[in-house]
Amino acid sequence: MRRRQVLRSSAGALALAGIGGVASADDASYAPKGEVAVDGTQEVATTDDGNYAAVAAGKGFAIVDVTDPAAPSVAAERGALLQENENGPMQMIADVKIDGDRLLVTGPNGSSRGELVKAALLYDISDPANPERLDVLEVDHPIHNSFYVDGYAYLTVSDFEYEGAKMVDATGDEFEVVNSFSIVDHDDKWSDVHGFLRSCHDLYVQDDVLYLAQWDAGTYMVDISDKQNPTVLGRAGGLPADKLSQVPQQSLGAVGLQPPGNSHYVRPGPDANYLYKGAESWDADPNDDKRGASGITVFDISDMANPKELTTIHPPGAEDETRGGQFTTSHNFSVRGDRLFSSWYYGGVMVHDVSDPANPERLAWWRKPSETMFWGAKAAGDRDLFVAGNMQGSVMTFSTKAGEMADPPGAFTPPEETSLVTDIDWSQYLESESTTTEPTTTAPTTTEPTTEMPTTTEMPTTTEMPDTETTESSGSPGFGALAAAGGLGLGAARLLSNTDEDDEE
Repeated sequence: MRRRQVLRSSAGALALAGIGGVASADDASYAPKGEVAVDGTQEVATTDDGNYAAVAAGKGFAIVDVTDPAAPSVAAERGALLQENENGPMQMIADVKIDGDRLLVTGPNGSSRGELVKAALLYDISDPANPERLDVLEVDHPIHNSFYVDGYAYLTVSDFEYEGAKMVDATGDEFEVVNSFSIVDHDDKWSDVHGFLRSCHDLYVQDDVLYLAQWDAGTYMVDISDKQNPTVLGRAGGLPADKLSQVPQQSLGAVGLQPPGNSHYVRPGPDANYLYKGAESWDADPNDDKRGASGITVFDISDMANPKELTTIHPPGAEDETRGGQFTTSHNFSVRGDRLFSSWYYGGVMVHDVSDPANPERLAWWRKPSETMFWGAKAAGDRDLFVAGNMQGSVMTFSTKAGEMADPPGAFTPPEETSLVTDIDWSQYLESESTTTEPTTTAPTTTEPTTEMPTTTEMPTTTEMPDTETTESSGSPGFGALAAAGGLGLGAARLLSNTDEDDEE
């Protein structure tokens, strides 16, 4: 029953915290360039030329034309995907990826339980207004996230057992499974760790290196130049397997959903000398002075066998950083050149100058928690533009240039000596003691401005899906059950959707 209780909990009052100084503004006021309604918006992916964005929307997807950033429009919609399947139509579609003129659509991103159809779909989007389905790959596991580059699709095997990546050849018009990899293949000690704590939550591929966001196990970097023989190059961050293996079922959330873990979303810099690792967490105990939201940590991975943590871009704050509040933990982001475009749920979107990765400088920050809750921020080709998915039901366009928001919402000021991250007191979670050295963390050195706090609103209602996959209409693809659960953060949603059913058995 826990998950339903959390979903019913009302949103708390939001109060945001600025991190560091804002660079000089190019414009008088920083604000969205444009916005178009797409009900159920979650992940967005942009075309190489930056003129279109694909949008995952729970029970379907949409293609948005952002050629004119001030007037984005829906070019195509598809709903009721695989409705011909005995377990269709597809549900919980939260991820889309683009490679050239091909689109990858995957789902479900939730629990492996039930009879939901689990599949990856391949589309030709050479004509973005008329996506043509080319192939379907049905699998026996949920696909929480995916990546698509150089003709190969990479799918997370999200089943709390294997928790790895499936490599699929999609260089033509059909899918062909090539191989799979999991950290349990690399080191069987991870098989003793509950799958949630080593979840393969997301992945990224660049220059034949597969970056696996393995939750509390850290970020694994794997050479896949020979896809039949993946080779681990190194691991950035993460907690020790021998301690994680001792965490009992009832403590999974306490360990996996609060700092100093986890590896939720990863992205290397253009030259792969640096790694940006986003974490997702909440305030486990709102009565203490330790904040729960996680930020984006930067690693030097020029020597992948010996990654070095450089700094952390800390999150905006909130009065209520629990899963039931208007949390501002890190979510999906993108890197283009020396710019980092990031999203922070109710905390809005930001642009950072990362020309010196050890000293990121915030250039712009926009947020409107009464109306927006951002899933991701993705650069649009080489244009002065990034596209952000607002889970409250829209796709928004923003400038990549520096600027300050006029009349921003309030900022949260934590108590003195408040820590953004905290060491885990392992004694309260472990079944037995371990001799492994406990992880340590350091407090941030950035300052946070203060202003008055904004009011709150409830999540909007959703609209119905188009009736068929080929339908185009004024209605947008529906939000879907797990999209609503996405208000928890999908890491939490995956855990709770499984443990709820355990409680009811």
